[in-house]
Amino acid sequence: MEEKIKALLEQIGRPYEMFNKDGTYQGCFYPVQFLYPKKPRYKLRSENDDKNYLYGLSKIKKHCIEIHPAELKAGDIITTRYKDELHVAIYFEFNKIIHVFKDHTLQIGRLKMFKEFRCFRVV
Repeated sequence: MEEKIKALLEQIGRPYEMFNKDGTYQGCFYPVQFLYPKKPRYKLRSENDDKNYLYGLSKIKKHCIEIHPAELKAGDIITTRYKDELHVAIYFEFNKIIHVFKDHTLQIGRLKMFKEFRCFRVV
């Protein structure tokens, strides 16, 4: 996982892109898809953000187990609800995350920027 995280960190500054070339949603899922390319991608279901939040979260739950924040290791997935949308990030060290917001670039942030979040580990 360390090498994959290192390769993802080399992508810092990469612009936000809403969709993959195959039309599936990428958005803030880019760091997750970078680390776990074999996991299924999904198409946005509607313009209703709440439906997309629940659908995106269901895809994460399908391939992950929920863990306690004290168990976080590099490569674990952080989810939060941001402006009524699902936002995901990758944990990498010392309460730092790798993530991308709409209209921004891939960046390093701090876990404490999220008031509420859930943690998942890919199985």
